[in-house]
Amino acid sequence: MHIRHAPMPPDAPAVAPTLLRDAITPDALRCAVPAHMGGLGGDPQELGLLMRSLCEKSLSAGVLFWCQRTAIEFLVQSFNTAVREHLLPDLLQFQRAASTPLSLDAPVLLAQDAGRGMRLSGLVHSVANAQADGFSLIVPVQMQGATGWAVLQSEEDGVHTEPGNLLPHLKDTCPARVRVDNALFRADEWLGDSLLLHKTEPVRLALGVLYQSLIAAPEMAL
Repeated sequence: MHIRHAPMPPDAPAVAPTLLRDAITPDALRCAVPAHMGGLGGDPQELGLLMRSLCEKSLSAGVLFWCQRTAIEFLVQSFNTAVREHLLPDLLQFQRAASTPLSLDAPVLLAQDAGRGMRLSGLVHSVANAQADGFSLIVPVQMQGATGWAVLQSEEDGVHTEPGNLLPHLKDTCPARVRVDNALFRADEWLGDSLLLHKTEPVRLALGVLYQSLIAAPEMAL
């Protein structure tokens, strides 16, 4: 898998401020990731404590952490060793941003047979951490009657990042919506079937501290 870095249009989301990204340390992202995959081990409960501590300092940083760590967990739980080994090191170091829709029951992208692959189309709402210097996006896909998960790169042809909106008090989270227009989909971007969502559940529940914090104290978001 080759990631082609292309200039972003003038209205694309901005790169989050350095201080905000620096608030998320690699050690935090490596928590509850198996050691043989470059992580520190540990359990989801430890991850939940890290998320709570981060949200007490900045809910905006918490949003970025949720996006990055949720995407990491999809790769950790995927059967696709090749794509995991290719992307995971940069994601764990936050050298490349990653995201999933903030609502994981978002509408799926539709795949159509294109002879030498599949073509994806659809609109992904409520994405954050859509950094202007490129990001990986994990999305639900319906293909031949079955639903599963795939990873796309923002630099690929047919993947268009447009400005989006989250809650107005969440600053610098790089919100976006992503329009996928006949983008080529390859087998090496397939992460797994619908069971993959269940496999990520323990970590997603731990990261759910973010939503509790947003409800409990939205006025303290930075």
